[in-house]
Amino acid sequence: MSTNQITSATTAYQTTEPYKPASATKEADTKAASSTKTGDTSAVVYEKNSTTKAAHNNTKNKNYVTLSKQNQAIVAQLKADANQRSQQLRSLVESMISKQNHTFNMSQLTDSKMYEMLRTGQLAVSPEIRAQAQKDIADDGYWGVEQTSERLFSFAKAISGGDTSKAETLIKAMEKGFRQATKSWGDTLPSICQKTLDTATEKIRNWAKENSTESDDMTDAAQDAFENQATNSALSK
Repeated sequence: MSTNQITSATTAYQTTEPYKPASATKEADTKAASSTKTGDTSAVVYEKNSTTKAAHNNTKNKNYVTLSKQNQAIVAQLKADANQRSQQLRSLVESMISKQNHTFNMSQLTDSKMYEMLRTGQLAVSPEIRAQAQKDIADDGYWGVEQTSERLFSFAKAISGGDTSKAETLIKAMEKGFRQATKSWGDTLPSICQKTLDTATEKIRNWAKENSTESDDMTDAAQDAFENQATNSALSK
């Protein structure tokens, strides 16, 4: 791979500052505020499923909670960050494929195919990309156990509206996300993913001690986190 090719590939794979739950942006607050009813500035309704009014009325207590503007901003920030990171990793893999396999039809690159190629070592990883991946899954890295579990914990607290009674429900949803990530990955996830699940679970339970319905969004957030960890782990080898 030429120097220009390496530079092009690594451009799509750059780290950003660690997520800071206290730094909700004005833009997120503005979006959250616009979702409230006129005169009601205390909370917004966060619906985890796009259901009809009839279904919504029948499952009101199960399918949504009322979130404060601050929690709404945290959820929005975490989702946006996860989507950006996932796209960066996918762009990186696409760049690697295009440089190593000119006959591959990129329109056929499903997530499962991408994970298979990474998992089975079908792609040659440059020293620069490997070094960056190793940095990202290190103890103090963005996809390391501590930072990833902290993001999952922050998401859990925000989506629960601060209700500690939902702790075990959120843990079950996170475990479901872990299982779904394992299925998507196509094999046992790297050990770092299990460590992250255990650490996030401990944080949620400790939070519940200090101070039920399953959340699909919590499941999705956990699945994305574990899949991204697995991808970085594969790239780091």
